Amino acid sequence: MNSLLISLTHFCDKHGPKVLLVTQCAKTLSECEKLLLPNYPTDSYCESCLILIPEENDIKSMRSVIGECYYVSTHYSTVRFQFLASLIKKIFSEETVSYDGSPLLFFDEIRGLNLSVGFKLEDPHARGNERRYCLVLTIDIRDQIQAMDVVSRNWKFILGAFSNMIEFIKQERRAEMKRTLKHNQILGTSNFSSMVSGTYLRGNNLKIPKNISNLTNDKLLFVRLHKWNSFILDRLGKQAC
Repeated sequence: MNSLLISLTHFCDKHGPKVLLVTQCAKTLSECEKLLLPNYPTDSYCESCLILIPEENDIKSMRSVIGECYYVSTHYSTVRFQFLASLIKKIFSEETVSYDGSPLLFFDEIRGLNLSVGFKLEDPHARGNERRYCLVLTIDIRDQIQAMDVVSRNWKFILGAFSNMIEFIKQERRAEMKRTLKHNQILGTSNFSSMVSGTYLRGNNLKIPKNISNLTNDKLLFVRLHKWNSFILDRLGKQAC
């Protein structure tokens, strides 16, 4: 199994740090089958921390083939579940987290080498009126020199790709907020909506789960992320084991 993976992670108001999507690479069909997720209960998830694939409510996996490699995106990783759980707790800790687009790079023998870029999306129904996310590239090997070599040779490419993905998501969110505001103004409810979604909700500590695909009004967002991640991993995979 390839040592590279990319995750979209989220700090859910109800459930804490969660993986929304993880993209991994397999070199054989048998490895690919191990990465695919079967149907599983979603009772322990809310709308904010689920993967949403249009018209496929029961499907939680996507697969693409580039060259001789299989790229699989899933809601969580069956083979790296505990690994990713530990990783996102580290990323979303108060000591390390940043949401201004600055990269965070860290290595240890348990989590390998990780490069994360955090960002926020405005949402009046979330804690602090914002939802927090991170894109994370993981090189799951214990040779720090080898892992750093891959990152250093591709630093501009990785950060450029992450920045473009984040800016695309932010632009979609801004466009959706403008559409919502215009719709409320037409209905004559904009002032009331602002009051309800602002002061009232904050005062009562009420948090309404909302998926990132709904925040951006993009039903294909997770499909786009899968394709973007697959492209990045395919380029980097030629330089890592």
